[in-house]
Amino acid sequence: MTGFWNVWVITLTVIFLVFMILVVVKYWKTNHLADENKTVDSFDNIDENDGPPPRIMFIAYLVAFSCSILFLILYPGLGNWQGLLGWQQSDDTPREHNVSLDEQIASITSPTLNALAAEPAITASGKALFQTHCAACHRANGQGQKHFPNVVDDVWLYGGTDEAILHSIKQGRNGAMAGWKAILPKEDIQNMSYYLASLQQRPLNAPSVKIDLGKNAFLKNCSACHGADAKGNQVIGAPNLSDSTWVHGGSIEEIQHTINNGLNNVMPAFEGQLSNNEILALGAYITEQRIAHNAKIAAIPVDTITKGEYLAYAGDCVACHSAEGGEPFAGGLPFVTPFGTVYSTNITPHVTEGIGDYSYEDFKAALYDGKGKHGYLYPAMPYTSYQYVTEDDVLAMWDYLQSITAVSRRNDDNSMIFPSNIRLGLLGWNIAFMDTSPLDLTSDAPKGGTVEETEIWSRGKYLVMGLGHCSECHTPRNIAQALEADKIFQGNLIDGWNAPNISSQELYQDRWDVKSLTDFLHTGHSDKGSAFGGMADVVKNSTSFMTRNDVEAMATYLLTGDDNNRIPPDTQQLQPTGFTDLAKQSDMYTLFKTTCGVCHGEDGKGRDPIAPTLLNNGIIMHSDPYNTIAVTIRGLEPSYLSEERNFMPMVSFQNILTDAQLSDLISFIRQYLGDRTVPITGNNVKDVREKLQKAGYAGNFHTTPDMYDKRDRNIDVD
Repeated sequence: MTGFWNVWVITLTVIFLVFMILVVVKYWKTNHLADENKTVDSFDNIDENDGPPPRIMFIAYLVAFSCSILFLILYPGLGNWQGLLGWQQSDDTPREHNVSLDEQIASITSPTLNALAAEPAITASGKALFQTHCAACHRANGQGQKHFPNVVDDVWLYGGTDEAILHSIKQGRNGAMAGWKAILPKEDIQNMSYYLASLQQRPLNAPSVKIDLGKNAFLKNCSACHGADAKGNQVIGAPNLSDSTWVHGGSIEEIQHTINNGLNNVMPAFEGQLSNNEILALGAYITEQRIAHNAKIAAIPVDTITKGEYLAYAGDCVACHSAEGGEPFAGGLPFVTPFGTVYSTNITPHVTEGIGDYSYEDFKAALYDGKGKHGYLYPAMPYTSYQYVTEDDVLAMWDYLQSITAVSRRNDDNSMIFPSNIRLGLLGWNIAFMDTSPLDLTSDAPKGGTVEETEIWSRGKYLVMGLGHCSECHTPRNIAQALEADKIFQGNLIDGWNAPNISSQELYQDRWDVKSLTDFLHTGHSDKGSAFGGMADVVKNSTSFMTRNDVEAMATYLLTGDDNNRIPPDTQQLQPTGFTDLAKQSDMYTLFKTTCGVCHGEDGKGRDPIAPTLLNNGIIMHSDPYNTIAVTIRGLEPSYLSEERNFMPMVSFQNILTDAQLSDLISFIRQYLGDRTVPITGNNVKDVREKLQKAGYAGNFHTTPDMYDKRDRNIDVD
């Protein structure tokens, strides 16, 4: 500091200090003249009296002034005066830390990141540096967030060697990808997104032809950087697109956004900010976290992970905890209720976005009691059924979920109306409506069966009532959205479809047997028809991954029934005749041939691989005609369950036939192909049509894999 500024700062500081002392002394001397009974002024009828300041205030000023003067004598504060103690600001810099870190690293004979990671003092320094310089992008735990990669796993864009990691920290990275929106047709980009998602082996609502076209477009435009096998190129930082790690989001929508708009990601260089040893400490901390993560997963027996994966799919976890076209287990699927929309949550082991901060006890409480770590869960989470799952199975699922890729997708905010948005109220819901009595797997078993038959029935009941949670969709709910236990499996309207009555009486009456129901649940196809809508998703994401023995056990239980689900002794099975000669002479048959018969055959027996059978079809024979009516109004997209039997898209008759024509046609089909003689009225069709129109499901000539993307998710079809 120059002489002028030195004198200027000292003068101002002394003047200000002296002035404040004089002010306090003045009031001290006049303090005895104050009269607390004298009114100085009044404001809004409130008197301000001339009361003396308390003595403690003057004592406090004396202490403060004394400390200030002492500070200015001992420490810098008056211009160039350094203070009697000789303190300098540089004394507070991390010099001692650096010297200590330098000494620690110098003591390591071979300072590889693995060797440094074994030194707690070095990794502690690295952790502090990581929180200061890296956590804002990569999260405090290093698992990253969208657009910023996980740095504590084994997936590294530029390689995970010591040299590559240290290069990234020292010199930074600049990853750029061109946007293709103005270059490629929209269809090519859409097809490429399907192809890339298919490499992850996730179920997709897309035909194989789109995936094949997407592969061709990828090979032509993207393989130069990402490789023909889509496994990437670490030399240039082109990511592996065939695994489950998606830094910029792996949903169909996010993949398309990335291809359309490109990316320009920058990792800053820290070589100019941190010393070489500090960078080594950072690398050591990252390596320590990676080793700890790998050790945690390695400690889980492989057969336990395999068992947990099987049980997670049997529980249909991936279907509910994945948005349409989204990354598996990353959440985001909307559940529309009369009280608002609930979104499924991310259940990957990401600490901040998923359940990585859960303990096993937290996980078990969610499955058994509907109690999440941050509040009670809505019964859209089927904990009322999962409470029946054995603890061994819950533990296996927990171990499996710890082993999957941590996805950094943030959870969606629920939009529940008051007071449903108050989580504590769900405790009252549990007390009022949740039946916590144990699941009886023995007393209701069919009498007179062999030990093996009883075991099959018991296994089926365990899977149906527990992991499969079939009752959660197929049972009516009361005004509080609690299951009506006395109407178990008697059907419920969900997402514009009727989850049909699957009580043992209905299944028996409609001529389902163990083979046909097992085929249906295991493959989505049987001689009773094919799965569609939500049931196709269940088959695709759950029952198709199960063993046929387990699926057969579920079919056995559903067909046999138990308490509240018995087959009345006088129940008669339906006997569809098919179209008789008399029926073929009617005008309705002519209409059938020119509409339905084109695909389903003039006899209604279906045409592989174009359309399934209508004769003896479980939906045509069902007592409730809702789904039959809804199919004709909505149309139907292929289920994409098997390449051989995807069937063609079903035409919507929304703008082709009137309500009266549809009601007559459906009545005709149900009479001869389903043995249901109660006629369907025009008002029946009108009611269904209005519900579907309100929810945005009607009015499409053909459905497509993306027809529901823009639909208002907050509309309740009821």
